[in-house]
Amino acid sequence: MAVLLNIAMLFPFIVKSAAESGVPKINPFHFSGELDVGMRASVQCAVIYGDPPFEFSWFKDGHKLIDNRGVSTRNIDDFTSNLVISKVEADSNGNYTCRASNSKGFDEKFATLSVKDDGTPKITPFHFPGELTVGMRTSVLCAVIYGHPPFDFTWLKDGHKLSEARSTSVKNIDDFTSNLVISKVDADSNGNYTCRASNSKGLDEKSALLSVKELGNPKINPFHFSGELDVGMRASVHCAVIYGDVPFEFMWFKDGQPLIDTRGISFRKTDEYNSNLVISKVDADSNGNYTCRVTNLKGSDEKSAVLSVKGILYE
Repeated sequence: MAVLLNIAMLFPFIVKSAAESGVPKINPFHFSGELDVGMRASVQCAVIYGDPPFEFSWFKDGHKLIDNRGVSTRNIDDFTSNLVISKVEADSNGNYTCRASNSKGFDEKFATLSVKDDGTPKITPFHFPGELTVGMRTSVLCAVIYGHPPFDFTWLKDGHKLSEARSTSVKNIDDFTSNLVISKVDADSNGNYTCRASNSKGLDEKSALLSVKELGNPKINPFHFSGELDVGMRASVHCAVIYGDVPFEFMWFKDGQPLIDTRGISFRKTDEYNSNLVISKVDADSNGNYTCRVTNLKGSDEKSAVLSVKGILYE
């Protein structure tokens, strides 16, 4: 009896000493065990012990939780913080932790949210590389990370069903993954690509934008005639495309008039990107402004150079 009396006398002192420490103490909380996809979930983190003010922080699977469109946190009063998930889904599953801290220390409690699996597919996001230029190969994987097979995969571009073509192919790698391959991208490859995975329970889709860096309009490297040309010497210049989409059409002009092959003047394409102009023997008539114009489906560019034979002024 004396022992019990001593414990009873000590108990208020123990409680008082703990309370005086001021470290927060959070009441345990729990999510409902009957959450289906689309339902609303809410929990309260309530400090039942400690000295205010308190700072509340929320975490999911160890990462700090930030407010977004479907998730919000707010302090109801000095002792309570509320977490609301407006519509739970597969991504909502996880371990949620509330941490309350003050100048004396902190406490944290956690609860597991588990949404009932309804079997609807869930696709992981995918992305195209951001450094694609004309002629490169690209591919993306559409992977189902959640749901019950079998799945039906459909690929769309800009909202229209994608049909396989010479450079575009789709293939199911396994029951959960579909692969889209474009062997050579070009300007026509640009667009928004969507993978849709469906099963008997529903569907999910994810999209990614493909943007090809277009070479586009031709760009010619500047060229110049030698400044040391005497009558009878040979002159040659090179018109080189350094940028743009093949095929190119080359045209040469002198003083704004189309240049034609004659006995002493010739020009020819040395390859898809280059044209060479040759004047076998320059004379007074050779003086002038020579222009190379290159065109393709996207546009044109031109560069000019003045040929001036020594001792003969070009007017």
